[in-house]
Amino acid sequence: MNLIPITDNLWTTSQPLCFLGIEVGARMTVIRLNNDDLVLISPISLWGADCLILDDLGTVRHIIAPNLFHHLFIAQAQTLYPQATVWGVEGLSDKRPDLKFDALLNRAGTFSNELDYFPFEGFEAILPRGIMPANETVFYHRPSRTLILTDIAFNFDQSNGLGTQLAARVIGSYNSLKPSRMEKWGTRNKGKVEASIRQVLAWDFDRVIPAHGSIVETNGKSELKEGYEWFLNRTL
Repeated sequence: MNLIPITDNLWTTSQPLCFLGIEVGARMTVIRLNNDDLVLISPISLWGADCLILDDLGTVRHIIAPNLFHHLFIAQAQTLYPQATVWGVEGLSDKRPDLKFDALLNRAGTFSNELDYFPFEGFEAILPRGIMPANETVFYHRPSRTLILTDIAFNFDQSNGLGTQLAARVIGSYNSLKPSRMEKWGTRNKGKVEASIRQVLAWDFDRVIPAHGSIVETNGKSELKEGYEWFLNRTL
């Protein structure tokens, strides 16, 4: 595992991930709270050697599946850290009855007044099985002014492979921080999404860490605002 320091008490690591035949990658974000507890958002595949790296940073206390799609490696992380609290979102226990969830991200909250979160409502996507809700929870790390997203916005660019770049151009999510056309066309309740994105934009963030695509180090709020104005077809 190549753990990349982003800023104080915040790291990311990524692995390859293919979705619908397209290499989109997957990023896990690691946050260390002031009490040295670690929060793992959207865990990737972890092995015993990776535990040595994480254990050197602090104690893994929270393992988070942030939406209905990022749950593939929760069981693996849970096995490695059986004492950690495993958080899921509404509907995930029905989708993954084999997983044991200790807590539900179904309302706004905070970890140690450092990592705030709330459910992003109304967001949906057109997938092969039909229109599917994401039930995503978004996170804001106050000390570093960092917004942490999973699937409500992507940021594919020239650092991605040519196939991914081409696909991103086709679905409208190339070189810009925003959802794709699959979410724009699939989301039926734009009013709920607008209320959610306005709540996100009320946070004082600058950096944005998406699970897919490049990190936006500065001006993340303005880029996300512009992306959602495209998504909603209105000014925010």
